[in-house]
Amino acid sequence: MLRGVAPLALTLLLAGCQRGEPGSKPGSTPTPEAAASPERVNGDEQPAGASAFTAPPLPERPAAIDIHVHLVGGHVDELLATLDRHRISAAAVLASPHLDPDHPPPPGGDKFAGWRAANERLLEQTQAHRDRLLPFVTVEPAQVEAAELEGWLDRGACGVKLYIGHHSLHPRPLDDPGYAATFALLEQRAVPVLLHVNTVRFEDELDALLRAYPKLEVVCPHLCGSRTDLDRLERILAKHPSLRVDTSHGEGRPGVDGFTNLERERERLRALIGAEPQRFLYGSDLVTLISSGSQAEFSLGRWRGQVEANLGLLAAERFEFLRDGAGPAMLTTGEYRGLALEGEVLEGVLAGNARIWLGGCLGP
Repeated sequence: MLRGVAPLALTLLLAGCQRGEPGSKPGSTPTPEAAASPERVNGDEQPAGASAFTAPPLPERPAAIDIHVHLVGGHVDELLATLDRHRISAAAVLASPHLDPDHPPPPGGDKFAGWRAANERLLEQTQAHRDRLLPFVTVEPAQVEAAELEGWLDRGACGVKLYIGHHSLHPRPLDDPGYAATFALLEQRAVPVLLHVNTVRFEDELDALLRAYPKLEVVCPHLCGSRTDLDRLERILAKHPSLRVDTSHGEGRPGVDGFTNLERERERLRALIGAEPQRFLYGSDLVTLISSGSQAEFSLGRWRGQVEANLGLLAAERFEFLRDGAGPAMLTTGEYRGLALEGEVLEGVLAGNARIWLGGCLGP
């Protein structure tokens, strides 16, 4: 047996090594969280260390709205069942052309080339469930036409997810003049925007963008790329009083690094949230990939573990996720100390702030 790995985690880790990431195909693109990032503590590529986790009874807590779910693979029914299980009333589901192994990009260097087709699939897949699945289309802001973007919004798109601040999907600076028309339209229409920004690399560009468009309805995911650096998060929040952030953690090493640091800085993050609770929103960063055949339940177990851990970070005294084991590359299932937010603060972070940001998308 590998030292430092619990028996359950070892079984699942070996299964993951034999078949690769759930739902992956040779040459498929990793999730934004799984891609190498300077936000990592050690720059090494690590296996996701997949674990289905045990499924303890769910704690009592307010219903949540998940503002960060990558809907790929067409797994709408499975996603709705997962939302039901975790008492999540609605989810913002994001067009993610670079994450969908069933629709790989055409030959060439542009792995984001299929964004228009991804938007059409998302609108079709969510058509019957717009009370719970709130579609966020994605665009290349320098390429999209105003009429094209307005057409998607008029057909029911709730918001826009932009990946242009991800270090591997960053063709030009965030404040590039080529993006101006798109950002002006999003600001004018008060469209909810989920803008991924690697603030290790692009903090100055984000500053310039938000100065140019101060009324953008922006949420910056993963504590604005600063889960492992609360100094940076505090600086960004101070510079941009209207900016919101989500608290999401994805699978594998980035999630482990984020949860580990936030456990160390628990009281500081509690204080930041307590001072301005309206600026923090719950998200899971779930990518709805499911392995085929006998491994399907394993994938769904990973979904449950990720969703519950992100809820536990906010609501629980203790929650379960992967964490570092005995060796530098070993991950094992373990406990973290959560923030244990309460009362109006917890309700706001789990759902109330999302209702304000999402506006009319949720209906009356």
